[in-house]
Amino acid sequence: MTYPHNNISRTRNRKLTYAVALFFILFSFLSVHAQVEPTVKAKIDTTSIRLGEQINYTVVVEADQLATVIFPEGQTFSPLEMIESYKVDTTFAQAKMTLIKKYGLTQFDSGSYKIPTQRILIGDRTLQTDSFQVEVANVVLDTVKQGLYDIKPAIELPTDYSKFWKYLLWIIPVLLAIALFLFWLLRRHKKRKEAEKYIPPFEQALASLEELDKTDFIVSAKYKEYYSTLTDTVRRYYDEKVYDKALESTTDELIQRLEAEKDSGHIDFNTETIQQLKDIFKRADLVKFARINPPSGKAEADRLAIEQIVKETKEALPAPTVEELMKDQDYREAIERKRTRKLWATGIAGVLGILLIALIAGVAIKGYDEVKDFVLGNQTRELAEGNWITSEYGFPSVVISTPKALERKEIPLPDKMKGQVQIDMFGWETIPPAIAVAITQIALPQGTEIPIEEMISSQIAKLEKRGFIADIVKQEEFKTLNGAEGIKSFGTGKFVIDKEKDIIINGEYVMLSFTAENIIQQVLITWNEEDPYSVEIAERMINSVELQKVEEK
Repeated sequence: MTYPHNNISRTRNRKLTYAVALFFILFSFLSVHAQVEPTVKAKIDTTSIRLGEQINYTVVVEADQLATVIFPEGQTFSPLEMIESYKVDTTFAQAKMTLIKKYGLTQFDSGSYKIPTQRILIGDRTLQTDSFQVEVANVVLDTVKQGLYDIKPAIELPTDYSKFWKYLLWIIPVLLAIALFLFWLLRRHKKRKEAEKYIPPFEQALASLEELDKTDFIVSAKYKEYYSTLTDTVRRYYDEKVYDKALESTTDELIQRLEAEKDSGHIDFNTETIQQLKDIFKRADLVKFARINPPSGKAEADRLAIEQIVKETKEALPAPTVEELMKDQDYREAIERKRTRKLWATGIAGVLGILLIALIAGVAIKGYDEVKDFVLGNQTRELAEGNWITSEYGFPSVVISTPKALERKEIPLPDKMKGQVQIDMFGWETIPPAIAVAITQIALPQGTEIPIEEMISSQIAKLEKRGFIADIVKQEEFKTLNGAEGIKSFGTGKFVIDKEKDIIINGEYVMLSFTAENIIQQVLITWNEEDPYSVEIAERMINSVELQKVEEK
């Protein structure tokens, strides 16, 4: 049996239990999200080091776990140098968050140095660490036991052959075509030289007669061809040994010349031999021009008679003098030189022809600009497509990507400014001028108001002194990829390369100006606007500019 008062009692107990549980839940929630007062502590593992040894600098931050904490980065520990920034170690305990950040510091000059206080941003509050005094001692060198060594040589970076194979696709076929052409040309020259090898006139005449015997002119009744070859053989022999116009003379002119040589006593010709030669020439003229065939067996007899006439003429000719032999030798050498010159001319013309064909094919396939850059080279294109360097310059550092590393430039200061103003400058430019970049950092005394507009105007004035004629000058706000804000001054103009030769190029410039406390940082980039690769390089450098980052947690 159930009593009403027991039910009422149970209901009251349940309500009491729920209230107590709700109270504890609210208490726990409020205790977890109670505001934690942020604290910052810093410590170092040693106050005395030797040159180059490392000091471990540790910062411990306790704050609310919802708070944003920003630690210092970059060379904020100057005069000590930060050599490493370790990752943040984070632990949580209820509403409190503990962050431990370590830095590796060092110094390479002996002396007493003070590590400045570091500012830690926690939410909208800024807390500072303690400063520390550090002693840096010289390293004692024992020059008696320790030997001295030469400076190690510079290490050469390996050559980049990643794009070389593309060039081979064009070079190898062209070289192969040139090699095949030269091989064919030399082989043809050798064959012609063998064919044109000098044979004395007498042996050449006998060889021609033997070749005539091998023909079928008589069998096929080709008497015109037979007698033409027969008379040409003896005419050619006389042309070289007796009368230098024998080949172009008529029969009567040649016979008259032979008789004159006999009468003058220069050549001991036999009268019967001259008459026999005259009869053969007359018969040959009848065969060639009147188409009268000789009697049977007469062609063979004339051939034997011509051979005998050649032999008798050789015996009748006087022995050649030394002058004649030298003249003949000079003639053969002149012919050889002429043949060699012709070979060189043909070879050069052929090679140039192959290169021209390859050039035309390259222009048709790749375009004029591609071929021109391949043949003549393009400095700015090689820079744009080469390996770039991303580096930091100055303190706080300016990060920028450039085709070549920037070099430090010495800036002379007036005596009254020394010790008050510090100017660091880094720069690089192409030769001949196509693109240039310069980073200037000016540190003014603490508390000095930074005249940013005056500094911009001053830099543009310096640019004009270097030969730049500004046509347009504009300004606008600029923000880097990592969020740093500055002023962008830009415009177009003309760069006077050589005033005497009137060499002027159309150019553009961009100057990025940033300010931080007492420091002015300016990045100046100029380029030739008519060169697409210079424009590409400039845009890439501008887009890569970043200022020293801070690490957020």
